[in-house]
Amino acid sequence: MKAIEFQTTVHDGILQIPLEHQRLLDGRDVRVVVVDSQTEDAGEAETLFARLRRVRIAGPADLSTDHDSHVIGNRDA
Repeated sequence: MKAIEFQTTVHDGILQIPLEHQRLLDGRDVRVVVVDSQTEDAGEAETLFARLRRVRIAGPADLSTDHDSHVIGNRDA
């Protein structure tokens, strides 16, 4: 499967395919995924990195230094 990406504006339910892709796609069955480029808070566009900074994970305090003791299962068994 080959993927192309472009931005366009929807008008009356119609997506305009850019000219550089029209000839390639003409007559082909395609899968379409629509992603709304406007965030819920239209006042400020949030970047992926800003969203990742809000992610919180929980784990043992010594996980980064004593990770072997936290591995589930024993490969030697």
